[in-house]
Amino acid sequence: MAKSAVFWIIFLMVPIANAVCTVPAENFEVKESIVLCYGIYDIESGMRALADNISIDCSNSMLVGSGIGYGIMVKNKNKVTVQNCSISNYEIGIYLDNANESIVKSNYLAKNKFGIALFNSFSNDVNGNVLADNFASNAINYLLSSHMQEANGRMPKEEPFPNQVMQEVIRIKKPFLGEKEAISEVNSILGRYFNATQQNLEIARTISYNPSDNSTSITLHLRPKKILLNVSIYEKIPKCVSSYASRILFETGGYEVIQDDPLVMWAFSRLDNEKKITYRVLRNIGEDCQTLLFAFGIAAGFEDFEKAEVKKEKNRNYTFAAVIVALIAIAAIYLFKKKSP
Repeated sequence: MAKSAVFWIIFLMVPIANAVCTVPAENFEVKESIVLCYGIYDIESGMRALADNISIDCSNSMLVGSGIGYGIMVKNKNKVTVQNCSISNYEIGIYLDNANESIVKSNYLAKNKFGIALFNSFSNDVNGNVLADNFASNAINYLLSSHMQEANGRMPKEEPFPNQVMQEVIRIKKPFLGEKEAISEVNSILGRYFNATQQNLEIARTISYNPSDNSTSITLHLRPKKILLNVSIYEKIPKCVSSYASRILFETGGYEVIQDDPLVMWAFSRLDNEKKITYRVLRNIGEDCQTLLFAFGIAAGFEDFEKAEVKKEKNRNYTFAAVIVALIAIAAIYLFKKKSP
C-alpha cells in the first residue's frame, strides 16, 4: 500500500516538473518564448523582447511598475506575441518600437500613463485588449519620432499625439457617439491608415519671420512617396502661436477649422507630388513654441507611381488606337462615297 501511494505521488508530480514557467526580474531580457509563473511582480524596469518569432505569455500575471519606463517593450523585433498580461503603473504598458507583424492580445492595461503605444511599427494586430483608467488616454497611441525620449521611453506632457487629435475630431464630428464608441472609431482609423500614411508621406516644416510686419509664415511641405488618395492633413497649433484660428491667415485653401483652439484640417482628394500648406500669424514665434507645432496625415488609399504611369500609358495607347480606328473609318466612308455613282 505504501509503495502504491509513493507511485501515485511521483506520477502526479511529473506534470508539475515538466510544466516549466518563468519568474521575471528587473530588466528581464526575453530571448525565447516564455510562460510566466502566475503571480504579482513589482518590477520597475520591465521585460524586453530580444528575438523575433517569440511569445511572451504572462498567464494572467500582473506586472506593477513605479510610474516610469515600460512594462513590456518590443524593439527592432518582428512577429512577437504578447498576451495574457495585466500591466499597471508604467509610463507605457506595452511599447512596440520598430516592431512589425506582432500580436498584442488579451492583455489588461490599467493605471499606466499610456496603455499601448506604437512607434514606427507596421502590420501589427493590437486588438482584443482592455485599456482602462490609463491617465493620458485609453486609446492605442501611435507615436512620432519627435515625441520620444529614447533613454527610458518617456514622453513630454505638453505635446499632442495623433490619437488625442483624432479624439477631438471624432468628438466634434460625431458628438452622438459615446466615449467607448468614439475611442473604438479612433483606434480603427489610426490602426488602418496612420502607419501606412506615415510610411508614405513625409511632412517637413519651414518657419520664417518677417520683421517688417512682425509676422511669421509657417509652411508644411508634403512629399508623398506613393500616390495618396483622400488625404487629410491635421495641424494642431499651440496657443503660444495663436489662441484662436480666427486670428490666423490661411494662405492655402481647402481647409476646415475643426476647433478654434486651434485645430485645422486640409483635405486633398489626390496627392501625387509635393504640395505646400502655408499660413501666417502676426507675431514672432520663439523656438520653444515652434517645437510644439504638430502635423500628421491620414490617407485612405495608396497607389504606386509606377503602376499609375503604366495605367496612364495604357490609356494613352487606347486613346491613340481609338483615334486611328476613327480615322480609318472616316477614310473608308469617304472612299465609299467617292466610288458611289
